[in-house]
Amino acid sequence: MQEGQELTDEDKFYLSWARETVKSNIALSNEMLKQLISLNSALLGVNLIFDKIVSSEGLKILVLLCFFVSLTISLLGLLPYENIVDTNSPSDIKEHKTKALKHKRIYLWTSACLLLLGFVIVIGDLTVKWFV
Repeated sequence: MQEGQELTDEDKFYLSWARETVKSNIALSNEMLKQLISLNSALLGVNLIFDKIVSSEGLKILVLLCFFVSLTISLLGLLPYENIVDTNSPSDIKEHKTKALKHKRIYLWTSACLLLLGFVIVIGDLTVKWFV
């Protein structure tokens, strides 16, 4: 027979913190998507106003497309995750929240990768111009 120990205050703190973190992940994803919306909007404006940032017309269109698609994906990811869930079933609620978080993260990572791709193209073009 195995005997357990009573949890220390520190153990209780970390268990509570872990539960709070799991609960706040969806809200955090939404906040990050909102920030990506702001960032992509600003970058689109900068690229449209400062015509000489990217030298090639084709690259400029590609950069604008990356930022615009990233913005669109962020907006779509911010929409509420809709699915039917039995609110009297903890396992159904857990499954729903897990799917909602996965759904949000897919949008978040896709948007972030497109944003990064746009930056890589701009920085690559600036680097090429600097060395040539």
